[in-house]
Amino acid sequence: MKRGIQTLLLSTGAVCVALGGITTLTAAPAGATNPVPAVATTAQADATASELVDSRLAGELASRSSDRTDPAAAADARSAQLTATAQAIADREAAIEAERQAEIDRQAAERAAFIATQGYTPETTEPKEIARQIAANSYGWGEDQFTCYNNIIMRESMWDTFADNPTSSAYGIPQALPGSKMASEGADWETNPATQIKWGLKYVKERFGTPCSAWSFKQANGWY
Repeated sequence: MKRGIQTLLLSTGAVCVALGGITTLTAAPAGATNPVPAVATTAQADATASELVDSRLAGELASRSSDRTDPAAAADARSAQLTATAQAIADREAAIEAERQAEIDRQAAERAAFIATQGYTPETTEPKEIARQIAANSYGWGEDQFTCYNNIIMRESMWDTFADNPTSSAYGIPQALPGSKMASEGADWETNPATQIKWGLKYVKERFGTPCSAWSFKQANGWY
């Protein structure tokens, strides 16, 4: 063969000749049944490969871009979340305040009911103060009338719940005779000063009308 020329016989009948590094393709002989496609040049192959790489890179960039969160949308979502949280806190605080106020109202209602039925505040324990409140709340007697009642009790029992007359069956703060009379105001008449005082003030009201009238009677008679 001639130097510098190489001839390649392909199985399909096409002939590829290389001349000085330049590749040419001759047509297949007539009658060939399975022609071979033309072979791309090295430059064309490189261009095709470059296009494929560029296409793949473009796809990856587009995918990453679609995955990236929009800063404005993220800020709006965060703001909405904070607003919802703040509202939930405000709602909870309002519910707690409503419960607290409801409890205050309940206690105030119970206290008012106690005063209305018992005549004195539930936190009061000192017998003399219990009597002062009952005189005012249940009978409308002011300080002048209470002073008269205090004069009576100071001479009867000195506000001693357990005062027991050794010469009679008189008992308690008002010195009821007998002491069991006070059971009409409560079964705890022997130990509860409020029960004794309620009975004593009712007794004064029914028998004398006012404490000062009872005091005048006692001054004149030594008893009431």
